[in-house]
Amino acid sequence: MSIRFCSILVLVLIGLTMLAVGQNSPVQNSDESVTAVRSVPAAALSGIVGVDTQSEDQSDVDLPRIPAMLGGPGSSLAFVSEMERSNYLRGGVNIGAGYDNNALVAPSGQMGNTTFSVFPNIAIEQSTSRMRWSIDYAAGLTVNQRLSSRNQVSQDLSLDAEFRLSPHVNLRVAENFALTRGMFSAGTGSGFQPGPPGPDATLITPLANITSSQTAVEGNYHFALKDVVGAGGSFNVLHYTDVSTGAGTLNNTQTASGSAFWLHELFRHDWGGFSYAFQRITFDPSGETRIHSFMAMNTFSLSKTVTVNAFIGPQYSENQGVAATGPNARQFATLKDWSLAGGVEGNWQKERTSATAGYSKRVRDGGGLLGAVRAQNVHAAIRREFLPGWAATFGAAYGSNEAITLISANNSTSIKTTSVGASLERSTGRRLGFQIGYSHDFQNQSGSIDPGQNFGANRDRFFITLSYQWAKPLGM
Repeated sequence: MSIRFCSILVLVLIGLTMLAVGQNSPVQNSDESVTAVRSVPAAALSGIVGVDTQSEDQSDVDLPRIPAMLGGPGSSLAFVSEMERSNYLRGGVNIGAGYDNNALVAPSGQMGNTTFSVFPNIAIEQSTSRMRWSIDYAAGLTVNQRLSSRNQVSQDLSLDAEFRLSPHVNLRVAENFALTRGMFSAGTGSGFQPGPPGPDATLITPLANITSSQTAVEGNYHFALKDVVGAGGSFNVLHYTDVSTGAGTLNNTQTASGSAFWLHELFRHDWGGFSYAFQRITFDPSGETRIHSFMAMNTFSLSKTVTVNAFIGPQYSENQGVAATGPNARQFATLKDWSLAGGVEGNWQKERTSATAGYSKRVRDGGGLLGAVRAQNVHAAIRREFLPGWAATFGAAYGSNEAITLISANNSTSIKTTSVGASLERSTGRRLGFQIGYSHDFQNQSGSIDPGQNFGANRDRFFITLSYQWAKPLGM
């Protein structure tokens, strides 16, 4: 279904591309424009694990950055020099190996697993005065040394397109479909975040086949000099099969959401406003949560390299499932809940340094382990090119998930996760590169009536990836 939907999006993209081309400014027929030869840029350091497809549109410099929660693009650790590249056909192959000392995320009797992977990838990215779009596809084979029955092909298909339909109307369409298992995915490494928050990524799940699909559509209308209105919608699917034992049963989740917003320019590059969003989350085999969010927002640019997004407001949720606490604890019930949601995220991008950090608190899904949860998340990461062709990344995150509803009566009611990691990247010339990295995760589960579900589990992971990438200019 997701592949079919993505095919429809591609057809829509082609049609909108033709519309956008018709609105582009005519090309000046000068000798310089005819004879100019554009050289292929050196591969981005982040291209080691895929194709980086982000770019800047200087024509939008005076418009607000639409937050990801409203359907805009998410933050990225790409350098400014990497984001400026566009109009290329790109491709390559990644060969990776990794070791996970607790592949099943078990509290004891840990099983180590070595993973090998081969992932070819290809991407097209194009940018004009009226549109910017990219489509990436990667697929390959993952082989597990000690869990050979879990070997499988992984795939990742993503589309991200932005159109200026008229001088005051913009449209964004994004889709990401992924089929993954274990440490390596076939992802393109572009920091793709299609829209409103998808499945809770702060929770650590045991080895499983994971099929995920995220679709987002957002449109906005700059109807006055200092006012923008817009609306967006998204649909997220998280599906597990062939689940390992260890951290409990994993459950499928579907999230459909819609939002509307108004932003007003308070000061230059400082936009504030209000939004309303509705989410419907369904859990297999049973359970449903409906969330109404009323948010005051602010998005501003301190400079061309620093952006900050913040939101705060009440959330009202109606939850059907096994109650985690209260007089109906461990029984199927309907629960109503008011809570305060909020968050802030900052992004800094320079030629050779990028950083992102943020905090959020809101009601959301339980990432396959729980039903609806009150989730808090803190994260920070920095990436720095310290020598030509050499870059290092450091990151850390903490997540707290307190259950409102449970998938089953035996589930834990509280899961807290801490993760830290670092990686080193090296690009050799324009095409070759490698990346090595390490991450440590700790997850603590508590509150279950089954003592076997109350435990803490550690996981250490090491990986190395070799990459060959090429790029060919499209047109002149």
